[in-house]
Amino acid sequence: MNKQVICDIDGQYYGLDSTYVRSIENGVPQMVLEGSPDFIEGLIKFRGEWVPIIRLRTMFETDKSEQPKYSQLIYMNTYNGTFAFRVDKVVEIDMLSEGEFQKIPIVVNSGKTAYVSGACSHHGRILLVVDHNRLLSQDEMKFVKDGIKAVYEAEEAEKRRKEEEEAKRKAEEEKAKAGENVEAAEAVTDTEAETEAAEETKVEVVGEPAEPAEIETE
Repeated sequence: MNKQVICDIDGQYYGLDSTYVRSIENGVPQMVLEGSPDFIEGLIKFRGEWVPIIRLRTMFETDKSEQPKYSQLIYMNTYNGTFAFRVDKVVEIDMLSEGEFQKIPIVVNSGKTAYVSGACSHHGRILLVVDHNRLLSQDEMKFVKDGIKAVYEAEEAEKRRKEEEEAKRKAEEEKAKAGENVEAAEAVTDTEAETEAAEETKVEVVGEPAEPAEIETE
């Protein structure tokens, strides 16, 4: 059996397959999905992609005590992309014994316990092994996918808007610069024309003026 990330949720121990765990971090939602079920806290940016945060306390209906201030997020790959599962704390990562593990019959494994694939005794405590691919129903999964798609579309629209504004700004700058160049060129032309006119009307005197010739008389 694969190693399990053993976590504590309101005093009950659960195991998540470590093979699919990408990271264990802290974090809070950066965006809320309007109309979402209570257990979907919202979305968080994880390595460049929007990921839904699933609050397992609420999903498992174990909110008997207040959730610790410093809870943790377990980022896992699922059949439907990456999800972040909020737990009270990660206790350890350990290998479960095949002999201790007991699968839960399909008849029992339904409704609110559909996510539990088995149970075992671990260090004197009952550990429920969770199938992370069965945590959300098809309708809940569709809601999450549609919400994430809408966020990406909004981001793309905002990106296009900024690109258009930047292109417009550059075009206006180039237009203004071109206008300044035309004005400068016209100023130079006017100056050259004035200089030429002055040269044409200028009288150049070379040497001393000649004195009148004397006329000799007899």
